[in-house]
Amino acid sequence: MAYSTPTEAKIALANALTSGNPSAPGPQPITDIQNTLTATIPVSEFLQYIRWADQEIDSALSGIYKVPLKRVNVGTFNLAIDVTAGDGLIPANAIVLTDATKFLPDDIIYLRDSINLEELVIASVLDEYRITVTTPAINSYLAVNSRVERIRYPDPIPLVSAKMAAAHLYDKYFAAQVDGNKSEYGVRLRQDAIDDLNNVLSGTVRLLIADANVYTGRRYYNAALDDAHSTRAEPKEYFKRG
Repeated sequence: MAYSTPTEAKIALANALTSGNPSAPGPQPITDIQNTLTATIPVSEFLQYIRWADQEIDSALSGIYKVPLKRVNVGTFNLAIDVTAGDGLIPANAIVLTDATKFLPDDIIYLRDSINLEELVIASVLDEYRITVTTPAINSYLAVNSRVERIRYPDPIPLVSAKMAAAHLYDKYFAAQVDGNKSEYGVRLRQDAIDDLNNVLSGTVRLLIADANVYTGRRYYNAALDDAHSTRAEPKEYFKRG
């Protein structure tokens, strides 16, 4: 599975187009940006650029971490209202949380209680509390003993992947319409992604990992385990005969 989603790449691209359209100079309604992007760039191409971005990330991290990385639980959220079997597909019976502001469309979630667990994909985030999913819940869940877990790759990897993919797509589809060179926005976006990746490589940012065997390098290795403390006496001193 890719480190980021087309939705995240679209958000990064939309940020560059809020003030105007390169092919038609002048203000562009911000509500039309996503529609324009979807009509211009097919999802299959978004996924291809995301795969290329993920390859760059894996090659950079392979000296420290086993790649590809594994998804982890990046947050646990409480249900505000009980979920009945069949809920979640439409706004009328959306899944209601105490806080849905951390979620994005295409996010994977685990809906679980002490007995059941379901993996669902978010279709839309309706407001601060309600989400819909691509397939309805199979079981019923009580708000008092159930939770929703957000499952994704550790931050900032999804953001780095989305920025890298968006930078290349922006240069290809939008900046190239007015200038054949790379756009300043594309360069800035790539630099931001590289800076985030360098923070991981330098140890400034430590990834949330599923287990310790994800490490391949010695950056987090305890050197004191190499050997015991040595003494100043030479070995022959212990074997002198009286």
